[in-house]
Amino acid sequence: MEEVPGVENRLPGLKFLEVGRVTGPHGLRGEIRVRIHSGDASGVMQVRRVWFSGQAFEREYEVVGARQAGGCALFLLEGISALDEAESLVGARLFVLRDDLPDLPEDEFYWTDAAGCSVVSESGEILGEVTGMEPGAAHDWLVVTRKDGGEAYLPVVEAFLRKVDIPARLIVASPPEGW
Repeated sequence: MEEVPGVENRLPGLKFLEVGRVTGPHGLRGEIRVRIHSGDASGVMQVRRVWFSGQAFEREYEVVGARQAGGCALFLLEGISALDEAESLVGARLFVLRDDLPDLPEDEFYWTDAAGCSVVSESGEILGEVTGMEPGAAHDWLVVTRKDGGEAYLPVVEAFLRKVDIPARLIVASPPEGW
């Protein structure tokens, strides 16, 4: 889970989740367009506070309004009311507090929650540990550091992920042949 530079000093112990990146301004009122990493903006648009981190800045904003447009989320933020102010955030990473996100249905999980989970085969053999996630065009990928130290990508599809038990920190997988 990402820590926002500087924020951990003001908000110790809170966990932040990077959920997207600012791709540009939208309109003249200062709205910003954010590409959400998961491709689904619905949960992120429910939060009331967001943090941005760029090369030389870190800042918290209150969300005044949020809506979806195409595959992106559009945010109107307190203190950003003009095009040039919105342009200053282009390229920034968008973070939210993990606890501010809504609960998911039982068969879904947030990427950050899978990090650190052990991955085992259906027979119980330890395959490795989840160290990241990568978005994909057809489906997402779990990045698994294998017990031999190598890295492998496991498709996040039901055929390969047999059971995901986040509270137990365990993922039972049936990797594709040659994995």
